[in-house]
Amino acid sequence: MILVLDSSALITLAKIGRLQLLRQLAKDVVVPYAVFDEVVRRGGGRPGQTEVAQASWISRRRIRDRTAVARLETELARGESEAIVLAREIAADFVILDDARARQIAELQGVRVTGLLGLLVFAKEQGLAEAVKPILDELVTAGFYVAEAIYRNVIETAGEN
Repeated sequence: MILVLDSSALITLAKIGRLQLLRQLAKDVVVPYAVFDEVVRRGGGRPGQTEVAQASWISRRRIRDRTAVARLETELARGESEAIVLAREIAADFVILDDARARQIAELQGVRVTGLLGLLVFAKEQGLAEAVKPILDELVTAGFYVAEAIYRNVIETAGEN
C-alpha cells in the first residue's frame, strides 16, 4: 500500500510515539516537500520534527503539477494541496487527511481518502494493533480532537463496543 500524508497525521503519531505504525501499514509512506518542510524544517523543536527527520523510510517527493497545487491553495494549505496532488500523481492507495474540507476536495479530485482514525481501524484489521481504543485515548490525551459521536463510531467499527 502507498500512503501520502499531510503533516497532521505525522505530528500526531510522533507525539504519541507511534510513527512506526505507518511503516508497518504501508509499503511506501510518502510526503510532499511542503509537508516535510512544515514538520521538519519549520517544526523547530515541536513534536514530529526529529522523528520524521530520522525516519529514512518516509520518502519525499516533488510535485510535478504546480498549477494543480496553486488551484487547490486557494482553499487549502500548501501541505494539504501538495498531498492531494501527489497522491493523484503517484496513484497512492490513500491520502491521509483529517481536515474535513481537504478530504472533500481530495475526493472531488478522485483521490481515495482516509484519516488517522481510519488508519487505526485498518491497523487493527491487519493485526498491527490489538485494540483501537487505547491508541484513540492516547491521541485524545495528546490533544487530537475527536467528537464524541466519531469516537463511539470508531470504537464500534473496530468491534470494541
